[in-house]
Amino acid sequence: MSTEAPGVHEERLYVTWREPSGSIHPIGLLVRRLDGESEHFRFAYLKMAETLDEFRPLAGLSDLHRLYESDELFPVFAHRVMPRSRPEFDALARRVQLGADADPFEVLARSGGRRATDRVEVFAPPRLTDDGRSSCFFFVRGIRHLPDAAPVVAALRSGEVLDLADQPHNRFNPRAVLLSSDGTPIGWVPDYLVDHVHQLRGLNGADPTVIVEHVNDESSPSHQRVLCRLDAPWPLASFEPFDDARFEPLADLREF
Repeated sequence: MSTEAPGVHEERLYVTWREPSGSIHPIGLLVRRLDGESEHFRFAYLKMAETLDEFRPLAGLSDLHRLYESDELFPVFAHRVMPRSRPEFDALARRVQLGADADPFEVLARSGGRRATDRVEVFAPPRLTDDGRSSCFFFVRGIRHLPDAAPVVAALRSGEVLDLADQPHNRFNPRAVLLSSDGTPIGWVPDYLVDHVHQLRGLNGADPTVIVEHVNDESSPSHQRVLCRLDAPWPLASFEPFDDARFEPLADLREF
């Protein structure tokens, strides 16, 4: 975990890639460092990227083993950041439960930056809250694949707690975690958080809590209908989320 100098703030986003089958894997780490009015970016691929036969390096970031640095956000991510000047920005910020004055990079972290033209999206890792808990946001996945989900999703309310159930026979991911409301499945925890859910369960001896934060109307894309927060006690003082080999950078991503 980094130690930040006074006045310096660091933010990390994991970059994922979706296989044609639909499975989602972490392939990169994007770091933004804020120091007063200035910002600096670094990007490194993760070891998982080497194991995916169909994965190809991102545009402008062609070398899997190079550390990329820039004072501007890399173009492959910059075009996923909606500027505040765009008329659609307010609607997107509301969709991810942020205000119109939100930092566009924070909106990117919540929304995922998913585009129809590629298989890439980003997510923010869990953070340690002031009261000693692990907290992260995600959108429920696969709603459109569950025929009975639509009316239940429409009736969800902020603050509702969803039920979790393992799906060991899921043909896409045997570690999949299904989410339900009053016994009706509505979707799944994203693949990139599934192992984290299992890890928290093992360390804490109980499931983490999935709380509905915001429900968007039917005009929203199905992958942005239900925003949830994953909440659990931070298991150990030394706990580091995503510390397995898949998330290890291929380049030396040390302190700035």
